[in-house]
Amino acid sequence: MSASNWGGPNSSAEENYPLPLLRLLLKEMIGQFGAQGACMALHDKTNGQMKVQVHMRLASVQPPTEVALLDLDQASQRQDTPNRRKTVQLDAEEQETQHMASVNASLRARPQNLPDDRIIDVTADQCGLFMVGSTYAPGQDLIGRTWHKNEVYAMRHEDYMALIRNNKASVPHMDVSPAYYMSVPLRESTLMDELQGHPHPPAVLGVVVLYFMASSTLNLQRLRVEVLPYAERMVLHLRNETLRIQNESLRLKQRRTSDYLQLLQGISSVFPTSVQLSDLVEHIYQFAARVVDVSGMLLTLYDRDLDRLYDVFALQAGQRVEGLVEKPVVRLKSERPVWWHEAQHEKRALLFSPAQDREKMQQYQELLTGSWGDQREALSFLLLPMKMFNRVVGTICLTSMEPDAYPPEEIQVLETMAQIVTVSIENTKLYERDRAILNDARQREAQLAAINSALQSISSVLNVTELLNNLVESVALIAKVDMCVFFEPSAANEELVAHALYAPSSVKMVDDGSGMPVIIPPNKGEQDKIISMIRLPFKGTFLEHMVDEGFFYLDAPKLEELAHESNEGGVIFLRETGVENMLMVPVSYQAVFIGFLAVPTPNGNRSFRPKDVGTVLAICAQATSAIRNAHLFEQREEAYARLERMDKLKDEFLVTASHELRTPLTAISGYASQLKRQSARATPQTVLRFATRISVAAQQLSDLVANITEAAQIGPGDRKMDLHMEAIQVLAATEMALNMISHHSEHMISLDIDRDIWINGDAPRVRQVLTNLIENATKYSPPGTQVQVTTTSMLLSDVEALLTEDQVDPTLLIDHEDIPVVVVRVKDQGEGILPQDQQKIFEKFVRAPRSLTTPVRGSGLGLYICRRFVEAMGGKLWLEQSVANEGSIFSFYLPQVASPVEAVDYR
Repeated sequence: MSASNWGGPNSSAEENYPLPLLRLLLKEMIGQFGAQGACMALHDKTNGQMKVQVHMRLASVQPPTEVALLDLDQASQRQDTPNRRKTVQLDAEEQETQHMASVNASLRARPQNLPDDRIIDVTADQCGLFMVGSTYAPGQDLIGRTWHKNEVYAMRHEDYMALIRNNKASVPHMDVSPAYYMSVPLRESTLMDELQGHPHPPAVLGVVVLYFMASSTLNLQRLRVEVLPYAERMVLHLRNETLRIQNESLRLKQRRTSDYLQLLQGISSVFPTSVQLSDLVEHIYQFAARVVDVSGMLLTLYDRDLDRLYDVFALQAGQRVEGLVEKPVVRLKSERPVWWHEAQHEKRALLFSPAQDREKMQQYQELLTGSWGDQREALSFLLLPMKMFNRVVGTICLTSMEPDAYPPEEIQVLETMAQIVTVSIENTKLYERDRAILNDARQREAQLAAINSALQSISSVLNVTELLNNLVESVALIAKVDMCVFFEPSAANEELVAHALYAPSSVKMVDDGSGMPVIIPPNKGEQDKIISMIRLPFKGTFLEHMVDEGFFYLDAPKLEELAHESNEGGVIFLRETGVENMLMVPVSYQAVFIGFLAVPTPNGNRSFRPKDVGTVLAICAQATSAIRNAHLFEQREEAYARLERMDKLKDEFLVTASHELRTPLTAISGYASQLKRQSARATPQTVLRFATRISVAAQQLSDLVANITEAAQIGPGDRKMDLHMEAIQVLAATEMALNMISHHSEHMISLDIDRDIWINGDAPRVRQVLTNLIENATKYSPPGTQVQVTTTSMLLSDVEALLTEDQVDPTLLIDHEDIPVVVVRVKDQGEGILPQDQQKIFEKFVRAPRSLTTPVRGSGLGLYICRRFVEAMGGKLWLEQSVANEGSIFSFYLPQVASPVEAVDYR
């Protein structure tokens, strides 16, 4: 193999894999293949060599106490003696017969799940063989040779010692002497490159060395067949962990950036046109304290007209210095020459540690003392000039008792905040200077600015929900009302559905005891499900005939007429919010009706002033095109998202199919080869055993293809299924499901199901759901454990408390009556499912990561298919509970029906 295959950029293990994960994978590999010890080496990019990360072995493997270990010369002498050569050179056919005779016993003796107390870490003091931290170049030692050749190596201990001697390497200290070594390359998958027409040899991510203390039960040929697929699953698991760590790091970084942007947006909206000094200093302090650690703070402003410096805010040891806002400390610039030089001449941030840099502490002593006490012992000091263009209006000084408290990113955020505040201060001065003579003009300008701001906030976004939220908020602020709502027609134009609602915290829906949630303002970027519960009748009402009007009012009788025909959410909105009169503005684009803007009149007035109505109409006219564009953009984004999802599903399918198909295909190929080679001397029992293995692997392939076909037939969520709904006896359906699975013979399955419980559903699909859930419970539970299937009758409203967050639907009881349902639970005693994976397992081609390291096979489609079936039959399926090493409970419900007069036995 060329050097590019083991030294290329794709083969370097740049990721820092968690040590617990490496230990877990290595421990499971020891147990899987019956080894007494193993080590794992991963490629280290810093030196271009393989570096041993973990070395573990069974605690039961102890060094000899009386017999001394053979040194290299003794090993060599023993290897060269005629008797030794005669012993080693066994007849190939006899050796193969011995291996095949002992394979069953060796497989039965393999510990599949090793407890933590049965495995130990091997230290350098115990054994110098494959020490943690040792490195190997390509071709060096067993690890380097495996890496370079990219092949599985099986080697006796004597041959390994000879290899070391030939390479002129020192013999490591060994407290135990293994009989055999098996070195396995961890290859990266090349399937995607092969599919794209760029095949190349797989790169080596690392090497695992298994060693065995006795050779009597080893079947090296079998181990060679099994170990490479297992190593591929290990590589896939490592890569998944790497992607998870990278995604988490990116998510945290994006969230921090988003938080800073929100803070800056908040500070920029605090002082749009005027500034109160008390508000200014408070917001600056609160902003700085949220971004960095602040134990001391001093805010100094410079007045150009009076040529004075003002200390208007000070924080000393975390305590505010009171009274500075009302009576600032005033200084001449000649009294503070250091400040004047740094602020007006240097005009840049100053950062150092007073406690650690005594020379700078003496140089800037003036800055570290004064209104905020003595800050010379602070570990971090930061001065930020408040400047606009080339003009400085003040400084913000911060100190912290933490070292390196002000990283560059946070300093940049603080500088941006200081610039925003400076702009606000300068703008305020300009406004204040001309207030007396331009009062009327300012009012008109403020109104135009508000309208322009509203139009900008509406036109600058392409998210429909955010746009409509900006619209209702802008109209409410300009019209000076407490509430504004935008209604859009439903898909069938039967109702008007509230899409956006603006209501300050002082305006809430009154709890009338109905259990309906309180309606609060939504997030601007997401449509609030609670707000969408507000619905007004449209088709067949007077509102349908008013869409061509410029605007109109709804008085109390009209509002009561609508409330009488509205749903519960609409009734609460119309009756409990105190609305007496409401301005309605139809919004249409080229004769296409988009919706109504509803603005309640303030203080019980019957109407708005004409200029206010004109302002609202002007905003709505400008917003119409923006809404239309946002709808078109949203449709395009949805189409693009569907394409991306399809592309992602394609990639997931290719990866999962290759991963799942490879294991049974490897087994079929391996056993077929065995039959071909041993056809002349194979016994009928051997042929039967090999044929059975091939049949099992073929059945695995058949099941995978059947699941993929079923998932493809289900299709997208909006495709209707051909269902034959009828009354089904749950007990009979469960008993039939038990007869369809193959794993329950090794488990105790108990049924706590009343014979009189019947549900409404499609019988074949109900049985398929039960079969899949019970089969999963038996596959992922240790043999001999119990699997329980129970049923509970309850009302639909009681089920809501049991549903997971992704399955909760606030409109469930609004769209459906509180009908009786039957909850079916399947409880196992398996290893459980990690919290972060409990929702992913219901997606296509997704299996819990821990299941990837077990011999249990699966396509990752079963739970996806079951959930779709249950939802199509009017129910829900979810993971109700999962506790690590104690088991999981999968539940689903379907409508309960009475037992038919002539009950049909579905068994």
